[in-house]
Amino acid sequence: MGKKMLEQIITLFTAAIGVMAALAWNDAVQALFNSLFPHGEGVKERFMFAILITSIAVLLTTIFASFIEDDK
Repeated sequence: MGKKMLEQIITLFTAAIGVMAALAWNDAVQALFNSLFPHGEGVKERFMFAILITSIAVLLTTIFASFIEDDK
């Protein structure tokens, strides 16, 4: 097996593990949200959840990007 092929397999395997972790976190955060808002099955609640998760993702991405910029 060539080195490039092995690198590609490792990259795809790593991506698959990342997707699995993201799905696990999605379930965990949804369970937490549903425990805080027991009637969270409506459209309004789903949009609140999506906005909350997006806000957290943007905040964390900004923080991590600043760490990278500080290292340069």
